[in-house]
Amino acid sequence: MKKYIMAGILLAATMLVSCGGLQPFTFDQLYPAEVTFPEQVRTVAVVNRAPAIPFPKKDLLTLGRLEGDGKVLSESLAGGLADSHYFYQVVISDSAITQELTGGEILPQPVVDSLTQVLGVDMILSVDRIQLLTGKKEIYYPGLISPFAAFDLKIRPVVRAYIPSRVMPVVTISKVDSMLWDLTPMLSDHDVVKEASQHTGITLVNQLVPHWKNVERIYFDGGNPDMRDAAVSLREGDWQEAGRLWKNLYDSLKKGKLKSRAAFNMALACEVQGVMDEAVSWIEKAKSCASKGSEEERAALFYSAVLQERAKDFQLLNLQMARFGNKIN
Repeated sequence: MKKYIMAGILLAATMLVSCGGLQPFTFDQLYPAEVTFPEQVRTVAVVNRAPAIPFPKKDLLTLGRLEGDGKVLSESLAGGLADSHYFYQVVISDSAITQELTGGEILPQPVVDSLTQVLGVDMILSVDRIQLLTGKKEIYYPGLISPFAAFDLKIRPVVRAYIPSRVMPVVTISKVDSMLWDLTPMLSDHDVVKEASQHTGITLVNQLVPHWKNVERIYFDGGNPDMRDAAVSLREGDWQEAGRLWKNLYDSLKKGKLKSRAAFNMALACEVQGVMDEAVSWIEKAKSCASKGSEEERAALFYSAVLQERAKDFQLLNLQMARFGNKIN
């Protein structure tokens, strides 16, 4: 069985790499969570309150509505949060004390206060439900004579976060996600429910805590010996030496595309090293040195928009990472 995770749009910068002098580069970058919790939230309990479901069948594939497995989702979520090391402790509870609470959609404040005290945590993450909507879908690929049939899955979890002394949940997460499978005779409800529930736990982790992503960037290579030497330093991970060469080249030139390229690469060096203010400053220099309509201007305009968004992420990251006594930059 081949599984496909629905991705976002392709990075537009890859269209620029076909031009001579531009090279692709990838690295891991820390992204902020979609939710920012108070700094005093250090310990968390994942509580499974989702409705119990019959064991999914291995010889049946349902088209329509299914219920996901709250136990599998809770275990996946708790494991991912523990592996992130963002909270000091993560516990999971699927015991009788939690099962008694499934009658109400929103946990009353006294129940939240009692649960946090019993479990010894600062916050409750309540897995309330995971709804699945399945169907068939035809996928078209260039070069194929006819489309192939795929199994389309929409996933909607409902997870609420509670903090003691708060009347309402501090946040409710209910974002719809998608998955695709090859539609084969081997696919069954058992596969769909289990993998969808596990996958949802992983995606929820990325919404709740800062997480790493592999990102794509481009840089200018060649043009003169300093640019070539700096590119070698980049590939070896020596960003200080690469930055020194690019800055010296920028300072030595009065104008021209090479000056713009050196400034562009300096912006990348600053971003990789986490100095976002300087990265934004350097990309503005790259734009000012570039000729109108040139390859350098197109690349700098695109990268400028990327860095503006990344600068916003950094502000949020600094807030979310303050619990560790340090900032990103």
